[in-house]
Order: sequence, then structure tokens, then C-alpha cells
Amino acid sequence: GADQRLNLAIRKHKARLVTELERLKAELGVTSNAELVPASLRDGALTFRYVRVNLLVTSVDAAVKAFQEDRYRLVDICLAATRPLHQVLAEKTRVFGRDPDLHDLLVFPPGTDLHAHPLYLNGSVILQDKASCMPTHVVQPPPGSVALDACAAPGNKTSHMASLMGNRGRIFAFDMDQRRLDTLVELTGNAKCRIITSQCMSFLDVDPLDPRYAEVEYALLDPSCSGSGIVNRQDALVDSYISLVNSGADCDTQHSMEARVRNLADFQLSIVLHAMRFPAVKRIAYSTCSIHAEENEGVVARVLQGQTEFALAGADQVIPSWPRRGLEDAGLTSSQAASVVRTLPEDGTNGFFVAGFVRQQPADIAATKRQLAELQASRPKEQVARPNDQDHAAGLPEGTSTKHTKPLPRGKNLKQPKSLGPKRSKQPKSGAPFTAPADVLPKRDPPPRAVAGGAVTKSSAKGKKRPKRRVSMAVTQQ
Repeated sequence: GADQRLNLAIRKHKARLVTELERLKAELGVTSNAELVPASLRDGALTFRYVRVNLLVTSVDAAVKAFQEDRYRLVDICLAATRPLHQVLAEKTRVFGRDPDLHDLLVFPPGTDLHAHPLYLNGSVILQDKASCMPTHVVQPPPGSVALDACAAPGNKTSHMASLMGNRGRIFAFDMDQRRLDTLVELTGNAKCRIITSQCMSFLDVDPLDPRYAEVEYALLDPSCSGSGIVNRQDALVDSYISLVNSGADCDTQHSMEARVRNLADFQLSIVLHAMRFPAVKRIAYSTCSIHAEENEGVVARVLQGQTEFALAGADQVIPSWPRRGLEDAGLTSSQAASVVRTLPEDGTNGFFVAGFVRQQPADIAATKRQLAELQASRPKEQVARPNDQDHAAGLPEGTSTKHTKPLPRGKNLKQPKSLGPKRSKQPKSGAPFTAPADVLPKRDPPPRAVAGGAVTKSSAKGKKRPKRRVSMAVTQQ
């Protein structure tokens, strides 16, 4: 993907870059590269290099053997019970271990550079932070199932779902940023994903009652957030916020930050509640890369208050071996807080939050499809999206499409069948009515676009097709 192209460009100019680096160190009077790194960024050195094995290409055992053949020594991560993990996986050592919590993850010392490693270049492994891998293990879509990724780009979690599903089933991926979706197309193509159908649109504009989504049972939700948990950004964000609070200076800036987090939390709440309207969805993973309780435990508490059909997944279903759990003073009971996961940079990962929701009475898929078909038949004919018969003629794998069919209108006056989706309840008391902030949602979505067999088709407002542009992927993506 983009990382590979960047690294190829860097290696091409390696000699000149090394010369410039030495000149810069001489000018600044420093002797090591580490001294060039600003103090606010040095905490990134605490983060281990996590490597997710792409099960569509190889197995964990095969990847372990390949690293051992490349003179990396396998160590027992469980030694961290008696010795700090940073001692077990010391910097600048060729050691690695199997992650004790996630079965498809390997752990290397901080600073390990694997961008030029053959296993990375051929798609056998994905460089992905451990915290970012947790949501997929919480939603747990089995092979042959149908899942959705609500805010999918740039695609690491989407490809992780395809990996766990063994490329069997179907994944619907939605995102409203076309450039990020182009990255998703390339990334998931390099990862050999073949079951992803993606669309450039806001997830909030997706009709849960569209028959195409009648079998969606698993939903991965990682909506826009403050990003306050990302290593290398956290110190600056948190420290500046604390300084503002303590000094009382620049109240407008402080209020602006608070308002942005509040608006983001409202947006995140709307994403979760919208996912719960998909009639067959029975398991949802909600995650953020934020450390703010308002975006994490606060959203979970409001979700539980705002509907009755979904409950919080138990601690035994949400990375049970992970010790750091949720905050009890943020709207959740002690048992609810124990059912969600938090990670912090001191754990050797980015700051992250993950929660799971399960439908208390799973829907009957056959009955759901029947009801949605009846609802579809009752709509005006011009609104019905016709199936694309070219898909089968093109010989594409199940779950791919050669072109995009326009989403059905959401239909404000259409009644939802009694058995479909969570019951609507009154607006939660906490927080103002949801209004998406300008930095979270653009005014309008770009026109839908789909990719298949390497072709990208985009329609203008008048319905005329522009010339096709070729890309290297053979999967349907946005």
C-alpha cells in the first residue's frame, strides 16, 4: 500500500538521506538519532511493534517459523508475569513472541522495522497496533457470516474481519471519505480480501431495511473520535487541556475542546443506535482511539439508556484476559465497567476503548428476509434497486459487484415492521440533540462508487459515466 511505496522511495535515496541526517546531527550538536526526537514524541518508544498474521495468506505457525528462519528468536511472553515485558522484549534485539490475548498477533520490541520484510511485502503480515485488533476479536464474525464495517477506511479492521472469516461470507464496508476508501481498496486488495463490498457514503444514510442487508448479523463500529489515545499525540492534547483547565486561561479554547468532544460523542451515539436498527444484527463492537470517558463509557451508558433490545456483552466475551477495564465513575455500574476494555500507552499500545453489544433475542433470518421482501414490494417500483446480473457473468466471487446500485431512500413515512430493529425511545437526557459538527461530517456525501475486477466506475450528477480508471485490486471496494 502507501507504506510500501513510501519505503521504496526512501530506500532509493538512502545514501543521500543518511548524509543529510549526519549533517543535521552535527549542526544541532547531538550524537544519536533519538536526541532529534521531540520530548513530546518519545513516549512512542514504549509501543511494541505488533504484527497481525494475515490468515488469508499464511498461518501463525508458518509466520513464526519464517521469522525464526530470519534469525528472530521466539520468547515466551508469559515471562512478563515475573519480568516487565519491556525487559523480555528489549529494544534493538531480534526477539519476538506470540501475543497472549489475541491468537493471530505477534509482538516485537519497540522500534522494530519490518516494512522491508518479505512477509510484510507479500501480504502475509499486517503491521497493526494490538488495540486496533481488539474490536474484530470482540465482534467475532465466523466464516460464512455477513458483517458490516460502518466507518471502514483505511481498512485494517475490515481486512482483519475478512481474515478471521477466511474469505467466506460477505462484508459491507461504508465510509464517506473517497480518498481514504481508495486506500482501503489498495490495502484490502494487497491483503487478498475477496468478500468486501464497499460504498462511499455516510453509514447514517444506509437504509437498515434494504433487503441487501437482511442477513447482516455482525457490525464493527469505529467512528470518528478525538484521537486522544494515539501515541505521539496524547501528551500534547492532554497536557494542553490540563493547562487550560488549571490556569483558567483561554476559556474559549477550553470550551471549544469540550464542545467538540461532546459533539463527537453525540455522533458516535447515533452510529451505534443506527447499527442496532439493522434487523438481523446480533453482535456489535464499538471502539474509539480516545481516552475521554464521554466518548467511551459515556456513549455506552447512553446506548443502554436509549434502547431495550441490546445489552452489554459480558466480560467473558470482550478480551477476557486483558486486565485493564472501564471506568466506574462514567455512567456505568461496576459490572458494566468490567465488561468493556481500555488500553493505554503504558500497556505498550495506543490508547483505545472497546465495548460489545449483543441482541438479547436474536432475529430469525428467514423471517427477517421475508418481511423485508414484503416491505420492498410495497415501495414504488422506481425506488427498487435492480440486481446486477453482470456480477455472475463476470465470474466474480460471492459478495463482489461490478457496479454500484443506488441505495434505496430511507423513507421517512415507511413503517418499520414490529419485529425489526430496536424500539425507539426518547432522546437520552444527557447531551443536546445530535448535530454533526463540521469537522466530523461533510455537508454532502460524494456520489456512490464501487470497484470490482480492478475497474472503478463513477457516475456524474447527470448520470453519464466517466472513463474508467484501472487499479490493481480485484475486489469490490469503494
